[in-house]
Amino acid sequence: MGRPIKSAETVQGTSKLASVNTALPIGSSGLGGNQMIFKAFVDGGSANDTTEIIQKGNKKFRVTTSDGTQTCVLTAVVHGSLTAGQCQVTGTDSAGGTYFASKITGRHFIVGALGTGSQFAVGDRALLVASGPQANVSVSIPNG
Repeated sequence: MGRPIKSAETVQGTSKLASVNTALPIGSSGLGGNQMIFKAFVDGGSANDTTEIIQKGNKKFRVTTSDGTQTCVLTAVVHGSLTAGQCQVTGTDSAGGTYFASKITGRHFIVGALGTGSQFAVGDRALLVASGPQANVSVSIPNG
């Protein structure tokens, strides 16, 4: 699986916050802070925001949404095209263009499909940041 994505941490009950231009952790978005938020389609439900993410493999994540909990496969599609057992995350560049991840590492967003963006091509590795993406260098993803 390689090095897993860092899990969210708390110090005395308060979440550590990711700074601008730093990598985002995964975990429970209910903790506050800047944990990544995916869209996931859990069996019997529909595509919804995740409230908790646990990495299970390179492209597999155990996610919790309002519809339940399931291990889903990261898929490079717009969230309206998700089917049961799939999850996705959208990256946004400095100009507001969008991209869909085929893989996420601790610090990088691998572009699997293009949305409206033109700063990166399919297969490119963009630096993953909490906010303030830089042109042709990084993308930000939903976090909360």
